[in-house]
Amino acid sequence: MSQIETEVLIVGGGIAGTAIARELSRYKVDATLVEKGVDFGQGITKCSSTMMCQGSNTLEFRSEYHNSRLVWAGMPLMAPLCQELNIPLKRIGSLELIKNQAGMRRPEKMIRRFNEYRGKYIPPEVEPIQLIDRETLRSWEPNLNKQFIGALYDPNIAVNDPVRLTIALAENARQNGVNILLETEVLGISAGIDTFDVQTNNGSIRCRYIINAAGEYIGKLAQMANADDFALYPVKSYQAVLDKKIGGLINHMVFTTENGMVSPTIHGNLFFGISPGTQRLGKAHDHSTDQKLADAAMKHAQELVPDVSAKDIINSFVGFIVFRNFEIGWHECTVGVSRWVPRFINASIGFPGICAAPAVAKEMVEILTKNGLRLEENPEFNPYREAMPDFSELSDEEKKKLIAQDPRYGHVVCRCETVTEGEIVEAVKRGARTLDGVKFRCRPGMGRCQGGFCGPRVTKILARELGVPETEVTKKGGESRNLIYKSKELLEAQQ
Repeated sequence: MSQIETEVLIVGGGIAGTAIARELSRYKVDATLVEKGVDFGQGITKCSSTMMCQGSNTLEFRSEYHNSRLVWAGMPLMAPLCQELNIPLKRIGSLELIKNQAGMRRPEKMIRRFNEYRGKYIPPEVEPIQLIDRETLRSWEPNLNKQFIGALYDPNIAVNDPVRLTIALAENARQNGVNILLETEVLGISAGIDTFDVQTNNGSIRCRYIINAAGEYIGKLAQMANADDFALYPVKSYQAVLDKKIGGLINHMVFTTENGMVSPTIHGNLFFGISPGTQRLGKAHDHSTDQKLADAAMKHAQELVPDVSAKDIINSFVGFIVFRNFEIGWHECTVGVSRWVPRFINASIGFPGICAAPAVAKEMVEILTKNGLRLEENPEFNPYREAMPDFSELSDEEKKKLIAQDPRYGHVVCRCETVTEGEIVEAVKRGARTLDGVKFRCRPGMGRCQGGFCGPRVTKILARELGVPETEVTKKGGESRNLIYKSKELLEAQQ
């Protein structure tokens, strides 16, 4: 078993951990990120909505809440971050729908609060929210339920791909010197006077600071060091993705507090869920769905957009909202040094976590500095990352040029998403080791058939590029093997 030493140990390869790692790579600091899984963003990050810049959604939260300030501070950071990392970000705007005159109270309160907070808590460059009338709503969204008389319009809401962003953050952090260890699970933590000794399945790590960004496992990790001076309540909520063929039904994110939301995604699908009727206080790490949740979510979605149908669902899953305190709800988070253990920093963002991540990363630098870490800027820091080619988005001329350079880009493997062999090979070169690793980098298996046609071909390419038998290719690491044996082997065994 190996032993390594590092100044700052970040535990967790989700959006929070990778954003922090990338921000620390701006400085001359020995930082290491460990993730127990085989890839990045496969926990809460993967199960989140795709919404960005949700600052106006938190106007009902009090300004003194840490969570509110992080979300608001993160709003102007997201677009430049995505631009640097070459991640698509599309501003779609949101419409909080109004049924009747009584329903005007909340939107009017939100507008008053926005005007009060703008420039004080909310960055001045954030665009103002406004009320729109029935006529405007009909012209913008003709497929909405006709019962709505208007909406609160937030032009700032955007969509991107949170997992792809997380992978990009990790790539850029590694490019700038952060040591990253996958399939490395923390098993125990011993706190000394000046250092921590961290036991993992791959050996021990000695460090001065621990940043606990372990997502839904943050409580378990904090307990190892007796730094769990907080309570968390996991609440799970059903969400579903719809076929691209109905992606044009709506143009904005549309929602009510009763019905949850229906929204376009960055990839052209529609996405719905996260309504009160589909939320329940759940057991930690229970990501199971059930028919009751699915039926409630579909009913709520159809009350917003009647043409949405269960036959158009291509995938569904449960995401977690981790409450800081059950009475306070999602209005608060846990970002700061443990009151009980010096230099042990917990980073549970809360809702909406993806939006707050860039601000959390910057605040983490301040926290480390205040707690004795000397940070000097890294003159070799490069904020830019080159993205993989997205064949489906290229012009005909660009496609021809790419195929001339590498003929594998002329071989379409996934017909639903028009993903080529060249893209899959590039995904493996960039770190994909599983079917999910390829899927979240270039989308084979994300379409209508959910990998029914392209799955065997992707498995074959993965095995070839990794130099392993096809039976060793897994869906998401561990024992999730895609194939148990070849059919001929079974026949031979029976003879």
